[in-house]
Amino acid sequence: MLYSLRVMRDGELPHQLKLDVSAPEEARLQAEQQGYKVLQVKRVSSSLKRQNKSFSLTLFCHEFRVLLEAGLSMTEVLDTLVQKEESPVNQSHIQQLLRAVEEGQTLSQAMAKLPDIFPTLLVTSVKTAETTGDLPEALLRYNQYSENVDLLKKRIVSASIYPAIVVGFGVLVFMFLMIFVIPKFSNIYQSQLNHTTDSASFILALGSFSEHYAVHALIVFVGFLLLATWAISQSSIRAKLSSLLWRLPYLGEKLRIYHLSRFYRTFAMLLKSGMTVSAGLSLVSGMLGVGLQQNLLKAKRLIGEGKTFTEALDNSGLTTPVAMRLFRVGEKTGALENMMEHAASFHEEQMIRWVDKVTKVFEPALMAGIGILIGGLVLMMYLPIFDLASGIQ
Repeated sequence: MLYSLRVMRDGELPHQLKLDVSAPEEARLQAEQQGYKVLQVKRVSSSLKRQNKSFSLTLFCHEFRVLLEAGLSMTEVLDTLVQKEESPVNQSHIQQLLRAVEEGQTLSQAMAKLPDIFPTLLVTSVKTAETTGDLPEALLRYNQYSENVDLLKKRIVSASIYPAIVVGFGVLVFMFLMIFVIPKFSNIYQSQLNHTTDSASFILALGSFSEHYAVHALIVFVGFLLLATWAISQSSIRAKLSSLLWRLPYLGEKLRIYHLSRFYRTFAMLLKSGMTVSAGLSLVSGMLGVGLQQNLLKAKRLIGEGKTFTEALDNSGLTTPVAMRLFRVGEKTGALENMMEHAASFHEEQMIRWVDKVTKVFEPALMAGIGILIGGLVLMMYLPIFDLASGIQ
């Protein structure tokens, strides 16, 4: 869930900060760990959360990095991006950054004032890079992180498009048969058949139902779709559905691996940016599903008690056998961030193979199921025709 916080700290005026976390207490804790004094916390509706999808953050980071590496100053880079931007809305966002930088603010401070555009993860990375002087490298890391994190999500969405089209087309054909075709066949059979077979009785019953209740059934169906759409848009309902999915024996484990891979990838990027382990764990809580939020809190507590990073994650159920071995090697060699990236890549590939396997099995099964439903209905409609033909003979 997305929360909007009104915050301030020394040398800054009060401004808005948005965090994607599971609870308002977690949002307040993360802001305080970043050095802010929290004045107000409120939840943001899902419609506001999606209002700036037109701004391509990946493209902005790429162009910003290229211009910086070409030798342009910060203000020159922003001014160039303003001039090349065609969208008035996106142009105004970059102009706000330019004005803030010209007033003497750092880029991270300017970004923090546009929380709908620049996520906390990017702002934190930029802020750390400003102290080390490797801003182009930080922007490159963020772009690579975004591409890797979105890779599995895009694969799942892509695999869902074809089944959704097939189901939608099947529902439309079924509704057309029920509303327009079957009632006509039913009237013909009712007036022409002297005796009714099982198939004719089935069509007559369906025809009677369609004549009397087709409109009502259509209204109920449309109402159900609208209600389902509204329910999915509510974060509280989504959280409950997600909690139910986490409890499923097989699917729950796949969800766990998916969220852990995102967690490893994000945490590795934060460590590469120079962030401490405790601060990084506070920022990545949004990467974990509802089934692992309490596990992360337990891990932070264990680290505070003196446990090593690997021990804390293992005792909290935030590792897999492969990840645990990689983390132990990373702690011994001082390359924990690299090992976390390896663990993320390993599990992302594992999930991609699983999605491909499920898709190969599910799509033919779905086609067969819809074919049997529609084909069986058509067959039942035409079987009584043979009775009519024998009567004519």
